Amino acid sequence: MRTYLLPFAVAGFLAVGVTDIGFCGSAWAADAANTLRYGIDDEQNINRLPQVVAEREGLFAHEGLKVDLIPFRSAFRTRAAGQVPAAGATTVREGMAQGSIDMARQQLPLLINDVMAGGKFVGVAVTASNPLYFLVARPEIKSFADLKGKTVTITNPHDGITIWTRKLLALHGLKNEDVQLKNIAGSEARVACLKSGECAGATLDQPAIFEGLDAGGHTLGLTNEIAPQLYQVDIVNPDWASAHRDLVMKYIRATNAAMAFIRDPKNKEEVVKVTMAFTKQPENHSRQMLAYIWDPKNRVFQSSAPNMNAVRAAISLLGEYDVLKQPLPAPERFVDPAYAKAAGL
Repeated sequence: MRTYLLPFAVAGFLAVGVTDIGFCGSAWAADAANTLRYGIDDEQNINRLPQVVAEREGLFAHEGLKVDLIPFRSAFRTRAAGQVPAAGATTVREGMAQGSIDMARQQLPLLINDVMAGGKFVGVAVTASNPLYFLVARPEIKSFADLKGKTVTITNPHDGITIWTRKLLALHGLKNEDVQLKNIAGSEARVACLKSGECAGATLDQPAIFEGLDAGGHTLGLTNEIAPQLYQVDIVNPDWASAHRDLVMKYIRATNAAMAFIRDPKNKEEVVKVTMAFTKQPENHSRQMLAYIWDPKNRVFQSSAPNMNAVRAAISLLGEYDVLKQPLPAPERFVDPAYAKAAGL
């Protein structure tokens, strides 16, 4: 038997269907309007801890914000199994340029280099305040003086890690010509150079330092022994940020709250658990990494608000090592503190 819907039944069905579709469409639009697409090129870097804490402790949700992490591979790192980058883009830089992501983090000196070369992105918040990189030396190197005439591996000639390492060496009496700097991208490759004996010293981050220490190396110095520097910033396209100010401010407030959460002594054990789960490191390594972060003198996760004096210091250091030429550019060309200020920081 064929069943026919009466006219009033059809009208009622359509009314319910349209209402449901309208509701779902509105919900989708609201969800999309409160979603920030964030590009990452690694998974377990300790500098992403505030972002991880903000997600796991519900700080993004408290702001009514959803953060979608979009994984990419870069020239330095290969994509993990199962990670699929945004269509047509293989690096964070490409994703930002194509508009397939809204925000990413970048080392401030590299951002400065990019902008000076014509790039259009700007930093709006701080990811990590100060560079926490360790100059690890082979067992036979007992002091900075022992590095004279030896090879030290850095990253590339114009990035912050290299400049900070050069300044650290200078603070301990070594001139540029006293050591041979070898450019090696990626912590794993730098550790390999150290273990092979080809390099007497290597600049390593956390957790890569543990492999260097396990191979018999020891720490000679820490890059943030130099004057306070601004290490990594959250970058955006200024046009997109101007049109999505609320999203940017929500993100800044949430990550700033996460930094406060990390620093609060009463949250110490929770932060250890989060760090272990995130970095895939054992408890002893996680506690060692966090000890440097919790030490106030290292000034790592202080605030999401950009310190423009620290931006000036980074520019000045790049000028000191001829990465930037005189006259030095204004810090506002690279970092816009207005969003953090509007967010109440």
